[in-house]
This record gives sequence, structure tokens and C-alpha cells, in this order.
Amino acid sequence: MRAGIDLDETCKEHEESARNLLKSLELSRSGCVYVVRDRIRWSFYIDRGKLVYASHSLDSFERLERHLRSLSREVPELNDKLRSQLRLMFDDPSPDNAKYKVTSEILCIEYLAILWLVDENYLSKPIAGKLVARIIQEVVEAFLCLPEGDFEGIYYEHFLKETYCSLSIDRILEVVTQRLQAWYKFGPMIVSPYQCPYLVSQKSAEKRMSADTVQRLGRVLRGFNFCQLGALFGKDPLAIAKQLAPLISDGSIILREPLSPFDMLPHTYYLAPAEEQENIEKLSKSFVNVASLGGDIAGISQIFPQQSSKIWKIACIDDSESMLSMISTYLGSEDFQVTLIQDSIKALLKITSIRPDLILLDIGMPTVDGYQLCSLIRKSSVLKDIPIVMVTGNKGLIDRARARMSGATDYLTKPFVKADLLRMIMRHLM
Repeated sequence: MRAGIDLDETCKEHEESARNLLKSLELSRSGCVYVVRDRIRWSFYIDRGKLVYASHSLDSFERLERHLRSLSREVPELNDKLRSQLRLMFDDPSPDNAKYKVTSEILCIEYLAILWLVDENYLSKPIAGKLVARIIQEVVEAFLCLPEGDFEGIYYEHFLKETYCSLSIDRILEVVTQRLQAWYKFGPMIVSPYQCPYLVSQKSAEKRMSADTVQRLGRVLRGFNFCQLGALFGKDPLAIAKQLAPLISDGSIILREPLSPFDMLPHTYYLAPAEEQENIEKLSKSFVNVASLGGDIAGISQIFPQQSSKIWKIACIDDSESMLSMISTYLGSEDFQVTLIQDSIKALLKITSIRPDLILLDIGMPTVDGYQLCSLIRKSSVLKDIPIVMVTGNKGLIDRARARMSGATDYLTKPFVKADLLRMIMRHLM
């Protein structure tokens, strides 16, 4: 399909400006360089010519949580409870956390969470370095896909309180170039690592693999993008894409466009490396060796291991019948047993009897509101450890602080779509 196309010439214009800006950072003073393109703010932190952190403004905490989830296989303390605690703390910095504000508002909020994890001994400095390197890799991959345009950086004199890795920009560009070349080869079938694969034809998929494997695939492919699937199973998103590509090609799996806000990121298919490179030196153990990614369709059973047959019990407490109906529709599958509770007064007795795995709790209810009910649940010896997600239409910092004080595990802001709800479930149950 792509025969006769000069990939270098096709995408050179899309890459050169972004690449040149990153190259110029080697000569920059230590500090932070901002680039704003298409309403996205890209941040690159430099220390003596080396890249020590990178971020962009699209849901940076989601990016941090994904990478923490992957690392939780090495560091079990990075569990869902701790990850939720980070979001509640650093999405709503309180005076107690003032020391983590460092000296400038320029510092990315998720970096403050990394500082806290190291200071509180949840992360060693070497593991923090691995975490930061993986985040840098993901951000640079997306940045190099930006089309040609204004790449003038805004420089700020700013020093990070603490740095955990120091990466050569040349090496980063080499490794990321190789990865983008691998992503490009999936085009035009796969155009973004933030696309969401859905299994739509079990019959067709069973021609390639066992019915059991197909069933497991269907339980997993429910609105997560390649990056989220990678975090869920501790695999590189490229490996996930490579294993699913044959099923996408034959129509067993369809791809939906990236969900907001990731639909704002550029596609990988429009970029090819500036030149073919061989024998690229491995950057560090933190980066993924693309050549090691398997492509055999039989490997799907290793990518998506045997899932538990457990039916997750979810209690939804809300005085709105329409909201309960919507949640029931979103979760209407064999994997979830959904209990809908409209009366907050009777809710405590009911959830005590069913012992749910997760509670979705509306804040604004009459008589007994969500804060009061959450506090009561936390006082129960049999319910105190159940994750409680506060569902609210309020986005204010005070509301989040009250949710934390009442014992909430996490919060979900209305209005939300099915993908938001599934991500929340992934965060706490899967």
C-alpha cells in the first residue's frame, strides 16, 4: 500500500522544526522551555544541556498514573490507593503540601507528586529516574509528530528542586525516532497510540485464536487506548498494537478515534524518521527496545493473560434516576454486577449486605449527602477499605478537599462519558 513512497520526504517537514527545537535545548541554559501549539503547552526541563523532564498539558496526571501503574509490578506500594491519594493531594494542593510547590508555578503538578513519592520513600531515586525517563519518551514521541509551524520556545529560569535522570537529547531523538518509525509502519491502519480498539466480530477473531482468548479480548477491549492497555498489562503500547494489528486488518477489531483530550495530539502516521538508522545504541534500560517486540498472533495470550472470572460488584448511590440509569447502561456487561441505590438513608444498610468492590457515590443528595455517607462508610469495620469514588458536578478545590477529608478514594466529575467511568474502574479494580 505504501510502496514507492519516500517516507523521509513525506514527513520531513512535519518533523524538522520539532526536532530542531529539541536539538537546540542542548545549548540552552538550565531552566524550562515552553512551546505552545494548538492549545497544548509542551514543557522541557533542561539541566546543563541534558533533558531532565518533559510534559504536555493534556491530562498530565493520567500520564503519570499510567506509568506508576506499570511500575507497580516492580514496586507494589504504588497501588491504586496510593495513586488515588496522589490525585486528591496534588490536583488540590493544600497548605500541608506547600513545601512541594518548590519555588515556581512553572513546575508541572505531576512532578510535585514524583517529588513526594521519593521524599516519602515510596520510590527510590533510581526507580524515579526510570519513571521520569518513560514519561520523557512518551512526551517526546508526541512532540516530534507535530506538523511544521511556529516552534519558538519561551525560556524561563527555573531549577527543579530535585532531578532523577539526565538524558542526552541526541540519544532520546535516536530512540524515539526508531519508535516512531515502528508506529508509522502500522499506518494508515493505526494512526495513533491513543486510538481505542474494540472487538466487534468474535466469529472472525476465532479463525485466528481460541474462543477462550477471544472472550478474554472482549473483556479487555472496552474503551481503553493502546497506552492505557499497555499500563493495564505492563506491556509497551507498541507491543499491544503489533499483536492486535492482524485482527484490526481483518475487521475483527475496529479502532475508534482518540477520546478527548487525546484527540488534540498529532497522529503518528504522518511522521517518518528523517533517515534510516541502524545499530542504534540502546539509550538506557528505561527505554523500550523496539526490536524485541513480538509479532506472532499467538502471543496475544501472553499480552492479555488469563483474566479473573470474578464478577465485580459495584454500588451506585445517587438520588437521580437518570444518572443511575446511565451508569447502569455504561456498565451493562457480564463483568459487573451493578446495584442501584436511590435512597441515601437506606444506602448504608444495603451496601453492608452486598459488600461491593467499588462504590460510586453522588455528593449532592438530600437528607444524607455524599460527604456524610462517605464518612459513615469509613467508620464501618466491614466497609472501610472499599474504594469510594465521589461523583460530583462541582470542580472546585474545596469540594475535592471535602471529598478527601470525608474518606473518598477518588472523584469523578459530571458530566462524564463511558470511557471516563471505565478508566476509573480500571484504576481501582483491574
